[in-house]
Amino acid sequence: MDLVRLQRHLNKFLMVYVAVSMIAGFYAGININVKPHESLFKTLNLIVVITMIYPMMINLRFGEMKHSMKLWKQLTIGLAIGLIVAPLLMYGLVELIGLFTPVNSKLALGLILAVVVPCSSMSIAYTGFTKGNIELSTIVVAISFTLAIATVPVWLRIFASAYNLDVSSWLLIKTIIIVVVVPMILGVLTRMELLKKAGTEGFLRIKPLFPSISLLGMYAIVFLIFMEKAKLVESKVTVVGIALIPLVLYYIVLLIFLTYFDKWLRVPYKDHMAITFTSVGKNEGTAMAIAMAAGMGVMAIPAAVTPILQIPMLVGYVKVADKVRNYFGENEPDEPEEEPSPLTPSEEKKDAEKRKGAA
Repeated sequence: MDLVRLQRHLNKFLMVYVAVSMIAGFYAGININVKPHESLFKTLNLIVVITMIYPMMINLRFGEMKHSMKLWKQLTIGLAIGLIVAPLLMYGLVELIGLFTPVNSKLALGLILAVVVPCSSMSIAYTGFTKGNIELSTIVVAISFTLAIATVPVWLRIFASAYNLDVSSWLLIKTIIIVVVVPMILGVLTRMELLKKAGTEGFLRIKPLFPSISLLGMYAIVFLIFMEKAKLVESKVTVVGIALIPLVLYYIVLLIFLTYFDKWLRVPYKDHMAITFTSVGKNEGTAMAIAMAAGMGVMAIPAAVTPILQIPMLVGYVKVADKVRNYFGENEPDEPEEEPSPLTPSEEKKDAEKRKGAA
């Protein structure tokens, strides 16, 4: 129960902690000379990011991917919006803002990077809050992370060329392998071991710990980013202001578009919620890791400020879930739905056999 309370507390005050992390990091960076310790911070950043992503992977149900074929339309929409439409939309918004004020080329690439990366496991939580299709959101998260190994380097190479920037594809691929693939493998192995040792009930008891660790890791990486780049931001305070404009437009445009688009395609409400949160929401920790690995400080700023916008935007959509449900022509079920098992059918079978043997 303590773990559940911790998770709820961190979720409830997420915006507050992110803001505090930014302010504290900025204050520390202004008063401390971090430049002589750049190598140390680079290593520390990588460790914190892996610590943040690894727990997410433990809660992913990879066995459910085999059921995705029955939801091919919804799965296609979610992946297409998140991995293709999102970066194209941000590129268009950056170009639009550029008509009114100059946009630094590295900042522009950072804005695109902030939406090129896949969604995070928090998307599954948002889906659950709205009584959406948790299974579908889990599948989209898992596949998005897998496809990101190819899509992120390709998109960044394309847009880096448009902005006359040189970004090493191998560096990006290597970074994604380190911050996505390795934690993914470790997460799967950890999940298998926990289910083997503790069973379903034991796994459920400690499950709230994983997103809590991820959130703490996110606060830490935001602190480190702003600490390292405080003097840079101070000297270019307008950079942050410019970065916020296209990010605000990105969330507003996509949330409104998906609501009408999914309704037009007659996508069920539950599936719509899964599609929306997994395609619109992004994993800013991965984006920051890639930017820092590429050695582009300004490029990391959009990803660092994304949580300040992403959280209120997605939480706001959660708050209007009932209105969205009514718009989709569906009524609130009279009886509460049973919370889905965190296990795949094969995992449930093994756990049942284990209990039977123990009895």
